[in-house]
Amino acid sequence: MSPTQRPHWPSLPAALALAVGLAVSPPLCAQSDVPAAVTPRAAVPAQAPPRVVAYLGLGPSESVKLCMNEVRDELEKSGWSFDGQVRLEWNDVANDPSRYASAAQAMVARRPDVLLATDNPPTEALMNATKELPIVVMGPTNIGKVLDAQLRPLANVTGVSLGLKGQFAIKPMEMLLRAFPQARRIGMISNRDNIGHERAQGLGLFADMLQQADVEGLRVRFSGKDDIARAWDELARLGVDAVLIWPDSSVFLGEHAQQALRVRLPAISHSSWFATRHGGLLSYGSIGRVSMCGRGARYVNQILRGRPLAELPVEELYEAALVVNLDTAERIGVTLPSALIERADRLIRPGERTLAPTADAHLPAAR
Repeated sequence: MSPTQRPHWPSLPAALALAVGLAVSPPLCAQSDVPAAVTPRAAVPAQAPPRVVAYLGLGPSESVKLCMNEVRDELEKSGWSFDGQVRLEWNDVANDPSRYASAAQAMVARRPDVLLATDNPPTEALMNATKELPIVVMGPTNIGKVLDAQLRPLANVTGVSLGLKGQFAIKPMEMLLRAFPQARRIGMISNRDNIGHERAQGLGLFADMLQQADVEGLRVRFSGKDDIARAWDELARLGVDAVLIWPDSSVFLGEHAQQALRVRLPAISHSSWFATRHGGLLSYGSIGRVSMCGRGARYVNQILRGRPLAELPVEELYEAALVVNLDTAERIGVTLPSALIERADRLIRPGERTLAPTADAHLPAAR
């Protein structure tokens, strides 16, 4: 296999369970026809084991698979070969957040060179499992507490983040209020299994904003993908005018979009995938996780080459895009202000159907 040739990995099943051991081929040893009693003139050095970059997430997600493909592509551009020199490993908890701690401990026990995460819960689980192995984050996180004023790491974590100063969470609510200036009740849907969500009391960061706008905020929680439909039914029963989805794992984006359409509630997400790929009405936030993951891979490259984490300050992204899905607006029967439509960075026109993302290659799971 050439260094640039991408192997084909089998598709990850929807209920992929976390594996706890790592199958590693036995090290290659020098082969010789010299009898055992005869000492060869020069010993052939054993092949060095591949450097391992291990990801931990909630469950299989096409968005994250694409993210990991971007990590791989960027590492190849940086001179790393996936033909025995470095390997990406996928680990998830089969959509069961209670398994994060044990999964992180199992990964750390295998001593990979770099650990990866794209959300808060797996990041925290990895940080609790090791104070030594380097962790690279690529997504909305609350790691600000372990950074100094120049965003340099005070612990074993660095990377690319969107949520260090709160603006990542606040801006989508501002857009939702602009989209529905007559709204009197705004619903918020949060994940009971997300540590960051549950730490926020009441309406969290949005309480003051909603009070100033004279809008009532109503928060509904869900637990697990199978509970999302019930949560949207509750929001519809409460008579909310629009809904903000709290930043969460990309695993849930498609289900949120489907349920919002089913109960005909306008909604906004912090992820562009919600509107561009899953048919949600609005998104305001990261332009695309793929570009974020490419930037994260540059951190992985430097760590693999021996650069200390203390010399790699976190990159806080500010780029954000407003996506307006006019096709969905037409389907649920809402009219959006012309000023909002003119401000949009991307419009999805009526009749333009979006497709769920597909990854052209998958990562091998830990086995």
